Amino acid sequence: MFQSIFSIRGEGKKMLNHQQTLEPVRPVGPEQLADRHKRWRKRYLWFGLGMVAATSLLLIVALIFALQGATQAAPRAHPTVLATPAHPHVQQPTPTEQATPTPQTALIESQVDSLLRNKAAHQQFSGSVLIAQNGHVLLSKGYSVADWDDQAPNTPHTRFYLGSTTKQFTAMAILILQERGKLHVHDHLCSYIAHCPAAWQPLTIHELLTHTSGIPQLDDSQLSGASPEAWIASYDTVPLAFAPGSHFDYCSVCYQILGYVVQQASHQPYNVFLQQAIFDPLQMKDTGFDPNYLSLPDHAVGYAAWQVKAVTLGWSLASQWSFLSASGLLTTTVEDMYRWDEALDTSDLVTQQTLDEAFTPYVAESQYPGSGYGYGWFIAKAPKTGHPLIWHDGRIDGFRTYNGRDPDDQVTIIFLSNLATLDELALANTLDQIVFSDIS
Repeated sequence: MFQSIFSIRGEGKKMLNHQQTLEPVRPVGPEQLADRHKRWRKRYLWFGLGMVAATSLLLIVALIFALQGATQAAPRAHPTVLATPAHPHVQQPTPTEQATPTPQTALIESQVDSLLRNKAAHQQFSGSVLIAQNGHVLLSKGYSVADWDDQAPNTPHTRFYLGSTTKQFTAMAILILQERGKLHVHDHLCSYIAHCPAAWQPLTIHELLTHTSGIPQLDDSQLSGASPEAWIASYDTVPLAFAPGSHFDYCSVCYQILGYVVQQASHQPYNVFLQQAIFDPLQMKDTGFDPNYLSLPDHAVGYAAWQVKAVTLGWSLASQWSFLSASGLLTTTVEDMYRWDEALDTSDLVTQQTLDEAFTPYVAESQYPGSGYGYGWFIAKAPKTGHPLIWHDGRIDGFRTYNGRDPDDQVTIIFLSNLATLDELALANTLDQIVFSDIS
């Protein structure tokens, strides 16, 4: 990190010595003295008139300023972010209106902070959290350590791997391409794959988005060095596990295939398209698929247990393979995730009609009781209100993540953790109970 140091120097002043020449005193007569008195009286008269004019001018200027101050509207109060530690190089999420602390929001902040501090003290939580309501950030804070080797703390600007929380971004990429006329969710998958496995012929993009395609998960560990076409060809002799659309079976490889569709439809590497279509417009400056993750500033190291490192992440994928990142390799911060969540309440990326498509529970029951599934999102009911709770969790080596939204009550709950022993769904449920019990 470079710092610019500016030195402010005062200008030196030179003192000039003027010599005075004394003339001999000459006698002054009465006429000369009278003439001098006349000249002095004139000088004093003009001096007095000048003083009166100057004083009057000053009074007029002061009166003008006083009148302006009396009639000018009171300064507009700037929106504030509650309980958000500032950081000099991270833009904080901007509330949509002025945040005024209330007993309810103060209670939420206090209870959540106390809970997470206690869990961190008992080696049960390590990570960052952001909770917001009505466009106001109630809590944005890091807990425990991002990297035990150098004792770097977790903060709101620490980067984490998202795991399957990445899928909501892949689904959005598909929907953006649909709005641009490049594809449609009910198109046949094979329209975008030159040499498509026979079993995939009846499949649509919609069925991959909703985990209802029947494509099984294969061990692709032996595909190193193969082409994407060879990777797809490995499914040539593999039948579907069930009839398309008849069953929900969570399918990470399906989202990798969707990443390939994004590449084919956009004629760009998957990661480049997301950067240009989502991250740049939303100013998500700390989000991406950087293969040099471990060299990035403010990154978290994943831990399998307390102070026990997990498998080191940081894959270097050639551009044609970037679609493999589409199911779980995005890295980001809680602050950038909040920018993303805020955009989902606007038409910044897609129309409201398209957002409604994403948040429709096409599958009534997923692997989680009470949660259906849309396009990249689980859809459940929020505690107390019963309003739609749109959420997704993520798991990958050493990381656990969660992003939950209740658009009706304008509640956002985000946490990113670098501790694999965390039960992210249990923590999400606890935070839901705290937040929704205290909202007005």
